[in-house]
Amino acid sequence: MKVILFMASTLNGIIARSNGDEDFLSDDNWIIFSKLAKKYGCFIVGRKTYQTVQKWKDYNFDHINAKRIIVSKNSTFKLNDNYILASSPKDALHKAAKIGIKNVILTWGSKLNTSFLKENLIDEIILNVNPILLGQGIKIFSEEKFEANLKLISVKKISSEIVQLHYILLPHPTLDNHA
Repeated sequence: MKVILFMASTLNGIIARSNGDEDFLSDDNWIIFSKLAKKYGCFIVGRKTYQTVQKWKDYNFDHINAKRIIVSKNSTFKLNDNYILASSPKDALHKAAKIGIKNVILTWGSKLNTSFLKENLIDEIILNVNPILLGQGIKIFSEEKFEANLKLISVKKISSEIVQLHYILLPHPTLDNHA
């Protein structure tokens, strides 16, 4: 199964303010995410992201035409209908495969992104770089010990303000490959 991490960030890799707000990101990012989720048929987010987005007025996951998997260590966490609860990155991919999904979009969540990366479960990264710098905030990946080598496969101007970088992850000799 192919896992594509899609993120929108500042030029210096911040995906949200320290309080979780993403008010500095263009709405174009949501539109692109929605199209990718529909194209691949499934997206995976963490519990905190799910709870945050469910409170948004203009956007939420309920309107995206794709399977929705939420990762939470809390096995009794209550989800709205049409969501699937998974306990870990591997459990999320197992559940996606079980319902016939071949590719998934992973998005929104520093800790979840890092968990997938550390388990060598990310195949590609699509990053929308927005024209802003923030000195503090939540980074694309949480600060943990890891290393990944990437190969740039495309650069695309999304709007007059946003550049999209598309990378594939290269095999890492100390990590096992996934199926």
